[in-house]
Amino acid sequence: MVRPQICRSLLFQPDINVYLSRHLQTTSLHATRHRSNHTPLAPTLISNSPLPLTIYQQARFLQDESFYTHNVTLEKLPGRNSTPYKRRKKADSNFTDIMVVKLSSGAGGDGNVSFLRESGRAKGPPDGGDGGDGGSVYVQPVEGETSLHKIRKRVVAESGRGGSSSQMNGRNGNDVIIKVPVGTHITLSPDYVLERENPPPGEGWIHLSGFKEYNIERDFFKDLKKRKVLDDRAQERIERIQDSFPPDGIDLARPGPPVLLLKGGRGGLGNQHFHTTDIRNPRFATKGRAGLSGVFRFELKLLANLGLVGLPNAGKSTLLRAISNARPRIGHWQFTTLTPSVGTISLDVATADKTFTVADIPGIIAGANLNRGMGTDFLRHIERAGGLVFVIGLDSEDPIADLRVLMAELGPERMDGKRILVVATKADLPHTKVKYDPLVEFTKQRSWRTIPVCAIRKSKDIEILIRVMAETAGILK
Repeated sequence: MVRPQICRSLLFQPDINVYLSRHLQTTSLHATRHRSNHTPLAPTLISNSPLPLTIYQQARFLQDESFYTHNVTLEKLPGRNSTPYKRRKKADSNFTDIMVVKLSSGAGGDGNVSFLRESGRAKGPPDGGDGGDGGSVYVQPVEGETSLHKIRKRVVAESGRGGSSSQMNGRNGNDVIIKVPVGTHITLSPDYVLERENPPPGEGWIHLSGFKEYNIERDFFKDLKKRKVLDDRAQERIERIQDSFPPDGIDLARPGPPVLLLKGGRGGLGNQHFHTTDIRNPRFATKGRAGLSGVFRFELKLLANLGLVGLPNAGKSTLLRAISNARPRIGHWQFTTLTPSVGTISLDVATADKTFTVADIPGIIAGANLNRGMGTDFLRHIERAGGLVFVIGLDSEDPIADLRVLMAELGPERMDGKRILVVATKADLPHTKVKYDPLVEFTKQRSWRTIPVCAIRKSKDIEILIRVMAETAGILK
């Protein structure tokens, strides 16, 4: 039974009961009586509303009479989708393989200026605690993730808390771990420089209220500033090493532990660190070091042993469904595949421990490198593949011309060093042998292997194709 849903109100004519008896299944009727002195209004019917209408109200406006409202609850409205929104399948538009993200690590907390307070003691020794370190930003490649759409465009780690009295240090800021799919490549934006906005060396002090000028004039404070210059410069060298990012980026090609991207700032020192024989009452502390911000480009390159490449509607997705448990979208129109998908193929029982993966990308057309069709952006997902599988439909007028188009769009740099297999699909159609034989001769000139198939699960040629693809992937010899 579908739960009744309450939506917007409708105004009907007084003879609404006739309409309901003919078209609707009424389950309950509620009447509410209100006093109204409004003039009669024209009846209005909003039956073309985009919202699912499951409550109908009958309103009668009578001059100097009562105003009645009747709510009719329906279990199901014919012709409407009654599936709850949360249970509907998510669209493929969630797939994202490129994200530009601004990341920021947390700043360090400030040190505290405080003195011990006890009964019978006017002022005790300094007991101000240190500030906590700022949170860092990590990235971790994990299995099971296939898209970057879960990553927020702005990620900020928590800053460290300031110190407090009684020698209590501030809490460190929480780190942020961004989980990304395996195969993600991260680069720093060329227009952005990783640099912390810290005060000049020797600066960055916190003075107790009313004592700033007093502290600056003291000789011991001038000596401390000189020592702090050396300490700040040493910390800058450490930060420069920590903040260095490879020019070619970070390639997360396999699952592993979190990788540090941005280190959080160091916390400041409380006044307890400056208590010496010469400085009996240090009324100052240091500020925490600044965090780090940068703009990064996350680019996903799917990891697969083989990559399926073909023209639109060549049968790539149908082939992937036949040889694996993947369920890509299939149809009789071009550009059915809008997002890449990966299927895992297991060999027979004797070699059940041997598996390989195949990536299916959207179809490529002539001029794709000029951004025609869906362009060549998805070709990044087959750059890591050890082999390529050209899928050629034998229903085409000239299969060899189709293969030439694919070779031209990929370019020699994407084909260099890869094992290549040509799969002629739709071989069950009549009069395809006259097209298949010239295709075989064309591929033999390049030492490529060609195999005809009919993409039907459990057929004999599919089993043969899986063996040949395993050889192309380097799983079998």
